[in-house]
Amino acid sequence: MLRDTPPPRRLSTSSAAPSLAHGAPDGQPARDADVVGMARARAPLQWMRLPLQPVLGLLAAALIVRLALLPLAEGNDFLAYDKLATLSLHGRDVYALELSHHLGTLAWSYLPLLLHLFTSIQWLTAHTGWPFRVLGKLPTVAADLAVGALLYRALRRHGRPERIALIGMALYLFNPLVLFNGALCGRFDAIALAFLMLALEGYRTRLFAPAFALAVSAKTFPLFLLPPLALGHDRQSPRRLALACALLPVLALPYIITDPHGLLAIFVYHRTNLGRLSWYDILNTSPMYVASEQALRVARIDALLYPPLVFLLVRGSRYVKTAQCLALYLVLNQVVYEQYLLWPLPFLIIVGLRDKTAPGRLALWLVLLSTVAGMLENEFTWEHPASPLHYHPAPTPWVPLNVALAVSALAFVVVAERRARVESRKVVA
Repeated sequence: MLRDTPPPRRLSTSSAAPSLAHGAPDGQPARDADVVGMARARAPLQWMRLPLQPVLGLLAAALIVRLALLPLAEGNDFLAYDKLATLSLHGRDVYALELSHHLGTLAWSYLPLLLHLFTSIQWLTAHTGWPFRVLGKLPTVAADLAVGALLYRALRRHGRPERIALIGMALYLFNPLVLFNGALCGRFDAIALAFLMLALEGYRTRLFAPAFALAVSAKTFPLFLLPPLALGHDRQSPRRLALACALLPVLALPYIITDPHGLLAIFVYHRTNLGRLSWYDILNTSPMYVASEQALRVARIDALLYPPLVFLLVRGSRYVKTAQCLALYLVLNQVVYEQYLLWPLPFLIIVGLRDKTAPGRLALWLVLLSTVAGMLENEFTWEHPASPLHYHPAPTPWVPLNVALAVSALAFVVVAERRARVESRKVVA
């Protein structure tokens, strides 16, 4: 005898909440995004919730590792931050410094947001006696943890299981290159990345404009993303982008008034050297030798290709576009140091773990190659022979490594563009 067919189960509000909490993946129809937006409006904090135990466990472990690394060393950049913050604390205009200054440091080459932060920390150091080597790195440590948490959030929002999201989180938090640049050397690239991740996660909310403005104010590389975010698939509204740009002069106070020439000079600064990880070094070491001046000229001409190539090749969802844009910069820029490899890193992790496609595999390969390249070529491998942390496993520069990095970055950009184009055609069809 046939069993009675049970009545259809009614989906309760509580069972639907997790799927809404993750949000719609990039590129879903607007109707789904509207549903998610209404759910977020009814419960604005629900989409930010994280499962406490595994996430907090990873964050705690990452914090312990970083606290152990803080007092061990400091990089040349961090030494410059120390000197410039001291000068700023005593009323000096650090945008007006020359290289011949008796302290031997260049002028501050970023917008003043983090200069104010380091100056405040320097004041705290002067009044407490606590070392700037430790206190000055704490904002970067906090930013690293924020990037890890937001990376987890992004992967869960794309529908990835918790295990994959935790793996992505760990790939960033315990990446040797991330630990080296932040907790050990004291570079603050992670602060800009944290605000940029926050802007992309709050992409359809009022949070985007202030978060993106803070990212640019921390370090200027997020400015490269303005054209890709304004155009194409998954574009940002012009109103939010305009608001973000309008906030930049506010965050540049008081130097936008007291020294506008020195402040704006940071956007026209030209380096006269090639970075340790630049593929242009092949021009100096190939059988057809090219002088350094000619290699720099070639690099500067190639840099002019960056804007049109961004328009031609960068497309897809916002995380794909961000990873493409920053990876393409590594190919065309004449100066590539290990900290530059951090810029696309969290976005490559998201693209790599989001799905098992060719761009995803290339993204994970680029994460691995960037980590290896940054650990083989950095200031401790050639600039600190007297330091107990000095090591030198490879030549400096090692041209095959530099070329492999550039070729892999370009391959990721091209393959991701082709897949985005195929997907857009499917949507149209």
